[in-house]
Amino acid sequence: MPKPHSPRKLTPQQLKRLQAYISAQPPLDHFEFLAKWDISRELTSEICRVHFRTLNTWFAQGRVHQSCKKYHFWRLTFADIIYFRAI
Repeated sequence: MPKPHSPRKLTPQQLKRLQAYISAQPPLDHFEFLAKWDISRELTSEICRVHFRTLNTWFAQGRVHQSCKKYHFWRLTFADIIYFRAI
C-alpha cells in the first residue's frame, strides 16, 4: 500500500491569500473590477465564465441591460484576491 501523504504547510504568501479570502467583503462588481484592473472585457467574461455578449449586457442601459448574478461578483472577487492582488 502507498504511504499516505503528509499535509503540506502553507507558505506565508498562501496564508495571506487565504486570510484575504476569508475576510473578503462585499464582492466586487464588474464596474469596480474593470476600474481597478486594466484588463479587457473579454478576459473579464472568461473569469465570470459567461459569453462576451452576456458581459456586455451588464454594461448596457435600457431594454438590453441584464443584471449579473451574485456568483459572478464572487468570481471577480476571487480573481482579485488570488491572481491580481499583490500580497
